[in-house]
Amino acid sequence: MQNQLTSLTGTVKRITFHNPENGYTVARLDTTQGLFTVVGIMPGLDQGQEITVKGKSILHPKFGPQVEVESVSVSLPTDEEGVKNYLASGLVKGVGPKLAERIVEHLGPKAVEVILEEPEMLAQVPGIGDKKAESITKAVQDHGVLRDAMVFLQGHGIGASTALRIYKHYKGNTLAIMKTQPHRLAADVRGIGFATADQIASRLGIAQDDPSRLEAGILHTLSQALDQGHLFLPYEELMENAANILKVDRGLLGPSFVKLHVGLKLTVEEDEKAKRVYLSSIYSLEQRAAHTLAGLAKNSGLLSEQRAAKAVDWVSGQLKVKPSLPQQKALSKLLTAGLAVLTGGPGTGKTTLLKALITIAKRMELSVALAAPTGRAAKRLSESTGQTALTLHRLLEFSPKENRFARNANRPVEAELLVVDESSMIDIWLMANLAEAVGPECRLILVGDADQLPSVGPGLVLRQIIDSKVIKTARITEIFRQDQAGLLVKNAHLILNGKMPELPRQGAESDFYFIDQKDPEKNSRLVKDLVCQRLPGHYGFDPARDIQVLAPMHKGTLGCRNLNQILREQLNPASRGAVGFQAGDKVMQVRNNYDLEVFNGDLGFVLKSEDAGCVVAMGDREVEYSQAELDDLILAYCVTIHKSQGSEYPAVVVVLGMEHFIMLNRPLLYTAVTRGKKLVLVVGDAKALKRAIRENQPIHRNARLDVALGKLYQASLK
Repeated sequence: MQNQLTSLTGTVKRITFHNPENGYTVARLDTTQGLFTVVGIMPGLDQGQEITVKGKSILHPKFGPQVEVESVSVSLPTDEEGVKNYLASGLVKGVGPKLAERIVEHLGPKAVEVILEEPEMLAQVPGIGDKKAESITKAVQDHGVLRDAMVFLQGHGIGASTALRIYKHYKGNTLAIMKTQPHRLAADVRGIGFATADQIASRLGIAQDDPSRLEAGILHTLSQALDQGHLFLPYEELMENAANILKVDRGLLGPSFVKLHVGLKLTVEEDEKAKRVYLSSIYSLEQRAAHTLAGLAKNSGLLSEQRAAKAVDWVSGQLKVKPSLPQQKALSKLLTAGLAVLTGGPGTGKTTLLKALITIAKRMELSVALAAPTGRAAKRLSESTGQTALTLHRLLEFSPKENRFARNANRPVEAELLVVDESSMIDIWLMANLAEAVGPECRLILVGDADQLPSVGPGLVLRQIIDSKVIKTARITEIFRQDQAGLLVKNAHLILNGKMPELPRQGAESDFYFIDQKDPEKNSRLVKDLVCQRLPGHYGFDPARDIQVLAPMHKGTLGCRNLNQILREQLNPASRGAVGFQAGDKVMQVRNNYDLEVFNGDLGFVLKSEDAGCVVAMGDREVEYSQAELDDLILAYCVTIHKSQGSEYPAVVVVLGMEHFIMLNRPLLYTAVTRGKKLVLVVGDAKALKRAIRENQPIHRNARLDVALGKLYQASLK
């Protein structure tokens, strides 16, 4: 029966497939009940081994009945034939069938135990010297450590793929760390939360008031705040939250806090108004960014004010679209600053100004580099300017193995003008590294819409750079690109100014519509009808490639999860009832993967789905995902508005309901509406739309880049 829990014990008859990178294995298991196909994360598995697997019986649409393994335990072979197969399986490097036979002949059926307990006996086997005996012993020991670690971790409720990640991180120290410092997992290994690590610790008998647990809880509380965009927490809030998470009396946390502070894991910034607590690494990032940006702000621009005025006059005659007077003033600011910000909403002519700036720089024979935080944003910048643009990670030459950028203060970016678009998406980590990679002869121009949602990562970087008042900022508000028949750009600005959008006359063609529908169930059906039938039929849009549905949150009838299932069944019928991603599925990467060169927010389509993983078309590239790497993909027929940052789509359907009440605010709606290039259609409750426009409290994040930048800049002038 499909999805029935089952347990099987038997001998591995054959390995059909094995991926050494992630341990994903397909094997045939010979049991007393017959032959079974078992699939899953089973590192170190090989022919001849005695194993017990637990998992679910499934019916694969292509390969038939299988057992999807959730845990596996391996028994060392005890008979001569099993021991020979184990030693010659390839797990023990340097041992083939003939040598395995000699070892068993000499050491007997308990050869593996002898190797582990009396390794000197191995050197007495004909043809094996001391050096070879040492390498064979180490290989058997390492395989035993992996096996023991996997059994231990899976026995504590950790899935096989996560268990393998833990082992790869700690190697031979896995069991020692798990048994003495299990809380380290939450900080060290992606995919392990504090609750899981704490559960393991509890099973191992670590007390609730153990100092190591209390320290881990304080660090976890700050890490949680970081995930919400905060760089620090006020001391009182930190201690209160940590005590609640740990379920201990707050008074117990004092010594642990002091130890972390003295050990330089925490940094405290205190004045007469507040006591702020940072993770020391995050405090360093904020200070580095402030220090470098303050230095760049003092640098001279490309031109003096007098020469800039002449350059603006000259370039006005070179472009197809002549800059307006406000745009000319903004361009002068950019030309006369070592560091400047260009900000404005849709249709205000930011692209026109960038073209003018680049044209002037080229006339001066200066080298120009263009970049953006994401691949989609970089591609759009290339298309709009006619110049090559890179992602910031490529520009700064990020090395995933070393987890650092090759471009830095000692080896800066080779350009005399660097323009970075979609700067509202830059978090504090990326800004600290970007600013340090700007050379002394380079001018940096940050371009972005400061009214959009802030970066997914921590900080309020662009907004606080502007708020510092020490960086030249050119803010353009005049709507420059405005088709008289269109409402899209106009309505984006109306929403930004707290006004209801203007709607077209009944029956009139427009690029902006609102459909008032209060009932969530009817709304979900309406979204399906619009995406799958009406919009493709009327405008010729491809429903999956051209239309993007955006929702404020994942949960609920009008949340991304439910809408994804509804749209997927309609747009990719082959996926119905299938387990995992299927060919044709629209997917999004939700975490940076530098090895695959795919980044948070990248959209793609599954080309091929197999037991080993998936092949996904990401732009013009085909990317091979292993099973473990598929954890970083989600269905993307509908995505959250936050995840749409930095992207543009031909058509956007924005879903708003009162079930999204807690999320509804003006920056969220403004960001959603400005994602549409040709058409935006808002579907939902008019009350929800009104609330989103009314709620304009600025998004609060605990960050102090503006204060630090202002202080450092003023100090540098003395």
